[in-house]
Amino acid sequence: MTPIAHLVILTFIFLLGACVGSFLNVVIWRLPRDESLVHPGSHCPACNTPLPWNDNIPILGWFKLRGKCRFCAAPISKRYPIVEAVTAALFVFYYAMFYLTPPRLGLGFGAPGGQTIIDTWPLFFLYLYLLAALLAASLIDAEYFIIPTQIIWSWKGGVAVVAVVVHTLVDAPGLPGAISATALPAALAAGGAVGLLLSLLLLRLGKLPLSFAGGGPLLEIERAEHDRETAAALEQGTEQPAGPPEYTPRQIRAEMRKEMLFLLPPLFFAFVWMLLTWQGGPLHRQWDALLQYRWLSALLGSVLGGLVGGFVVWLTRILGTLAFGREAMGMGDVDLMAAVGAVLGPGPAIIAFFIAPFFGLAVAVYLFFAGRRELPYGPYLSLATAAVMLFYCPIAGYLSPLSWLVTLLQHQIWGR
Repeated sequence: MTPIAHLVILTFIFLLGACVGSFLNVVIWRLPRDESLVHPGSHCPACNTPLPWNDNIPILGWFKLRGKCRFCAAPISKRYPIVEAVTAALFVFYYAMFYLTPPRLGLGFGAPGGQTIIDTWPLFFLYLYLLAALLAASLIDAEYFIIPTQIIWSWKGGVAVVAVVVHTLVDAPGLPGAISATALPAALAAGGAVGLLLSLLLLRLGKLPLSFAGGGPLLEIERAEHDRETAAALEQGTEQPAGPPEYTPRQIRAEMRKEMLFLLPPLFFAFVWMLLTWQGGPLHRQWDALLQYRWLSALLGSVLGGLVGGFVVWLTRILGTLAFGREAMGMGDVDLMAAVGAVLGPGPAIIAFFIAPFFGLAVAVYLFFAGRRELPYGPYLSLATAAVMLFYCPIAGYLSPLSWLVTLLQHQIWGR
């Protein structure tokens, strides 16, 4: 492509990123408050006055209004133009790294390697979609210690759902970023998905117990807020706010056993499906014939990525909680890495999870000396994922203790 063509595309990508960033501001504000993302339209949160379109121009609108509402003069947070500018800059940066960097540098998981955006645009925009979701999830997690499930699982645009649909429709042999599964990984994905659906059904029917049904243990930030509300209620003589039940380490470990029970059907069905379709198995030929359908192997490749990404974090949550008697990781982190795996595949999801602690190490050390033991992990999982999207192959090469697993995944799933 000519430099002029790249310049036109970069301009479009920047404007697109700014508009997406504007929408992310809505997501970051409304999802934690359980508000609709559609209704009402954009309005001032202080005076509730609907905002005209020219006040909503990304980045420039805030400067035009000088950081204040035109109707009530309430201050508008600097976060709005910052999120819009950061999103636009990220989109431009990833375009440059994927399409303007010499292929010989080997930068980027799924880097086009000389191909243009015309050849690979569906998966490139899927990566941008993931980046936007990671940014929104990170900012929400940093403030509220939660990752809303709507970002991951919503049928109206959740990342994991979009990833499965896009890979199913566009993955093809030789396409950079395609994660179509071969026979053995596809069998694990199919069996695991059936087992997961069964567990969800049994949970809904009350046949499987729900962990922390009365609410999970309070985080430090939640406990501090609860203590403030309780003190205020005592001072005013009003009814004290009710909090979730207190858990002993023994009770917390018991709750983890419920989650282990939930994971048994996916693990069992994955193992059984693998045995039935392995070479020499009774369904081997039929399974190989089914996988000749490109869309099915692509769908199962994305499903496998989601299952592996979520399972690695969930297993860490269970083992860490059993070891220390306190909740090790949140279920939001499980959801987040399931989405990462559905987009990038199981290998990159595993690598991102294992390098995430390095991104959060400095903050963790600071919090330790400040007397705090809890920190939101979503931002560091997101930073690690963003790095893996660019440098998957070099990072995987340096992680020699995991090289056998990376090699296995590469050969079994992508044939690399």
